Amino acid sequence: MRKNFGVKPWFYPLPVLIIGTYDKNGNPDAMNAAWGGLYEASMVELCLSAGHKTTQNIKDKGAFTVSFADAAHVTACDYVGTVSANDTPDKMKKAGFTVTKSVFVDAPIINEFP
Repeated sequence: MRKNFGVKPWFYPLPVLIIGTYDKNGNPDAMNAAWGGLYEASMVELCLSAGHKTTQNIKDKGAFTVSFADAAHVTACDYVGTVSANDTPDKMKKAGFTVTKSVFVDAPIINEFP
């Protein structure tokens, strides 16, 4: 059944974006970001709070990657969204994610996502 939400500044259902970054020491990090989307054809918009390690990494490096969470990795996606790399520097390893450095930007691509 179709649901009318009225005029809202969001989509439903919202995609779960996984934002990948490297910190100053080259350690990979990722966070779960529900508030984001396309801004223009070649730009994305992310709403991230200043306290996130990922936000600081973006400010330091000026780069990030975006992956879409999938059902096969829901537990790992939830983990990187609830645990901060400020407190758990090896959270990518604990989540079970492996990364490859992007050839386009100084940020990791999470190998487990298509």
